[in-house]
Amino acid sequence: MASDALPDCSAETVGVRCIERREEVGPWQIQELVPPVGSQNALLMSSQSFQTLPGMFGLEEPAELILSCIENTTQFEVRFGQNFMSDVGDFGTLVYKLDDAAPVLLRLVASEENDALGLYVGAEAIPLIVGLFGSERLLVSATSFTGRTLNASFSIQDIEPAARSLRDLCRW
Repeated sequence: MASDALPDCSAETVGVRCIERREEVGPWQIQELVPPVGSQNALLMSSQSFQTLPGMFGLEEPAELILSCIENTTQFEVRFGQNFMSDVGDFGTLVYKLDDAAPVLLRLVASEENDALGLYVGAEAIPLIVGLFGSERLLVSATSFTGRTLNASFSIQDIEPAARSLRDLCRW
């Protein structure tokens, strides 16, 4: 996660964005972030893909599934490493499959950094996240703006207990 470079919260980090809590639940890395000035804490939970994805300049890194509560808004996001993602035309389409269920097509929005596709409105993200509960594996496929097909599989085991803090913070 991008928050890895942030310091842990302490008396010296007052007024600085910092990590208040870290936790692992199954494959999920959970971090609660404190903003520098008085708004609500943010919570990010992430699971890395089993395989790495090819990226720019021959670099490979895993994809990352991120569920978050930021400013009381629940978000679902799949980061595709060093790949340029877009939601123009068919590029914002994500095909996902849970365990042995049939594949589902989903229209997503590109992140501001264009390295992810996601649902950034709680009314869209929450039903999708709840639909993941009880499943063990999530397979995703999307096409980068350069035309590269990107496939990733994630362990989503223990997603429901891992999401308890997320649900509490975003009040659902």
